[in-house]
Amino acid sequence: MTAPTQGLWALVLLVLTLAAFGAAGWRIARLYRLLRLGAAESRIDHPWRRLGDELLIYLGQRKLLKRPYRVRGVGHALIFWGFLAITWSSADMLLRGILGWRMPFTDTVWYAWLVDVFAVAVLAAVAVAWVRRAAFRPPRMHVVTEGYVILGLIGFLMLTLLLFESAAVATVRAELVELVLPPVTPPVAGLVAVVLPPGSAPAIFAGAWWAHIATVLAFAAWLPRTKHLHIVTTVFNVGLKKETPRGALRLIPDIENQESFGAATLRDFSWKDLLDSYTCTECGRCSDSCPALATGKPLDPQKIVLDIRGQLLREGPRLLADAKAETTPPAHWVQAKPEEVWACTTCAACVEACPVTIEHIDKIVDQRRYLALMEGAAPPEAQRAMTNIERAGNPWGEPRAARGDWAAGLGVPTIAEKPDAEYLYFVGCAGSYDRRNQRVARALVTILRAAGVSFAVLGVEETCNGDPARRMGNEYLWQLQARQNIETFDGHGVRKVITACPHCFNTIANEFPQLGGRYEVTHALPLVRRLIAERRITLRDGGHEVVAYHDPCYLGRHNGIYDEPREVLDALPGVERREIEPHHRERGFCCGAGGARMWMEEKIGQRVNYRRVEQLMQADPDATKVASGCPYCLIMLDEGVGAKGIAEQVQPVDVLELVAARLVETAPAQGG
Repeated sequence: MTAPTQGLWALVLLVLTLAAFGAAGWRIARLYRLLRLGAAESRIDHPWRRLGDELLIYLGQRKLLKRPYRVRGVGHALIFWGFLAITWSSADMLLRGILGWRMPFTDTVWYAWLVDVFAVAVLAAVAVAWVRRAAFRPPRMHVVTEGYVILGLIGFLMLTLLLFESAAVATVRAELVELVLPPVTPPVAGLVAVVLPPGSAPAIFAGAWWAHIATVLAFAAWLPRTKHLHIVTTVFNVGLKKETPRGALRLIPDIENQESFGAATLRDFSWKDLLDSYTCTECGRCSDSCPALATGKPLDPQKIVLDIRGQLLREGPRLLADAKAETTPPAHWVQAKPEEVWACTTCAACVEACPVTIEHIDKIVDQRRYLALMEGAAPPEAQRAMTNIERAGNPWGEPRAARGDWAAGLGVPTIAEKPDAEYLYFVGCAGSYDRRNQRVARALVTILRAAGVSFAVLGVEETCNGDPARRMGNEYLWQLQARQNIETFDGHGVRKVITACPHCFNTIANEFPQLGGRYEVTHALPLVRRLIAERRITLRDGGHEVVAYHDPCYLGRHNGIYDEPREVLDALPGVERREIEPHHRERGFCCGAGGARMWMEEKIGQRVNYRRVEQLMQADPDATKVASGCPYCLIMLDEGVGAKGIAEQVQPVDVLELVAARLVETAPAQGG
């Protein structure tokens, strides 16, 4: 269709368009300048993967549609897709009204139907969103007048679009529009056209067309000043998201020569952190998913991001005017409530839930780095754990010489004794020193020997890989520990590594490469799954047991290992696997020990592991065991069931223990 304008009206339309997009462009340029206040960071690697993210996450709305039964996600996706379709149509209207040009596809039957259907779908989604905000608002959603205005504008755009399309279908006056009707008119426009008063089509078309165009231009001019700027920034935020493993924190390069560490001011955050703040939709999904917030801690991941945006918009113009101007850290980040950043378990529930790929963990850990390395303001228990790692090579402070005591009587060879071993079994601090997890380490040895896997351990040469130190913010100590391990690995020619700890797995597999340590690393459960599939171990029926599976955050959300542990449980004769509904897989609830919280007391709110045990009992009170694949989870679940007084009812175990208890062959000569 064409605009009902010629000559002077085309000039008016041109002036209005230039004014609207000029205002929007000025604001966007200013926001871009503010963005450049952030520290440099490269985000141009893996171009094909980034293109795939744009197609799946941005255009496909994959993160919103993971749970398609949720009206919230489907409605937003419909509004988004409708926005794209209507944007194309609006561009066609402007070009045709000003220059007489036509956008591709806009004269086709399928496009007319597409716009018609989406207009109705978007209207329905807007109505649902309006009612939901007014009557059924989720507790963490930010609802302000601006949101209702935006919904009203979107609804008005859809109504005017349907109205002028219906008028176009009804009119036959060539002097009004140069319209070639498709063979089959769009269903809604065709239906409305029937009920329009005779002779009213030309006036209705002109009025609706201009109302639609005026709203489009007003929306374009206003958008960069609202939270709905994310409509524009999301395409960049998705395309520039982290393509390294989720569990890998940002490296501080050349750390010996750095003068400052971490983030306390706007200039300390990267430009991508600032872009994240522009992109926040204020939907509250991250907050709804946060175990710290759910248990009464002061941490709110959404608030962290919004506070960065607030300070950027407030202080940024002054910093642009004076490159040497000082900026102070927001009080709640560092000074007044440091417990906010220390409450984070780095479980990645917020990152998983965010539909626009905001990276919360890096911002929180950067603030911890400032507190730990610049202010020396880590909690006392955290300071003690870091001192223990530095002094004894483990956060418990146990003697280095006792690191191999867990294997007493097993005859496990060290890598020095068996240099041709296929795998290095990296036991980790928990498996080496925690009595409960020593049983898990012994179970894994039993399984590997039964399968004839060639392996060895480091023994007293092993030291903490530094995961707790890095999550506490002590990047310097992590790099020391990581380099020491890498030097030991390389000195023994290690190529393959097994570990039963997801935190060790994540650090060695995803973070050691930042310092040049590249190895083939596997968590024990995917390896055991393969050994079972290859029939390298034989299992017997151990009697009927109802086993609920708890997803470790660093195995699941950080590294995507969800199916293998479940497949191992399903292969065990007599085991009936259950899920902790609805908090499982990507929506699993943290045990409370990640982010080095294992070594920090929970002094505010409910303990996270107690909440997790409550979820277990509510989801499946018939479970006799709750299984995991993480030493931290095992410790926290063990403590939780004891505190809840249900230790006789449900027993926390590691999946490896269940496998070892059902082995038929336990010690072939070629293993170990």
